[in-house]
Amino acid sequence: ASMTIAIQNSTSNLPSNSQCKDRVYTSLCRTVLLSSVLLGSGVVPAALSMSGVLDVTTGMIASGTLAVLGGVSLPLGNRHVAQSFERNWMDNTTQLEAALETLFKDALHQIRSELSESVAPYSRYVKTEGDWLKDLADKMENGIASARSLRSKINK
Repeated sequence: ASMTIAIQNSTSNLPSNSQCKDRVYTSLCRTVLLSSVLLGSGVVPAALSMSGVLDVTTGMIASGTLAVLGGVSLPLGNRHVAQSFERNWMDNTTQLEAALETLFKDALHQIRSELSESVAPYSRYVKTEGDWLKDLADKMENGIASARSLRSKINK
């Protein structure tokens, strides 16, 4: 249950799918609108040059410039939108990764503590038995040494 709560807390500030979808759609619509307005406004200098208000060269330059700006603004705007959302998602990813790392560290620490507590009685038993066996081995070595000493005294 604590893991579920920790994950919910760490992901509660992340935007929902519908919020992300709406933001992307709105940003793309703005980019398309700007591009369309620039492309469409290229018709105005052409119409003014046809009606004689602007000379043909100025009208064509203005019309071409607006058309190029309109054509370039769409991919540039889309790239800007993509980079902006990539930065947002990377920030969210970093926050989520940090929260998960903390969660796993806490869980690992808890598991290690529980294992240490569970194994402690057996560790003490093994240590006690090991000490007892060492004492017994020392006593046997002393007994063997004494037996050899007696045997050598008897054989003289």
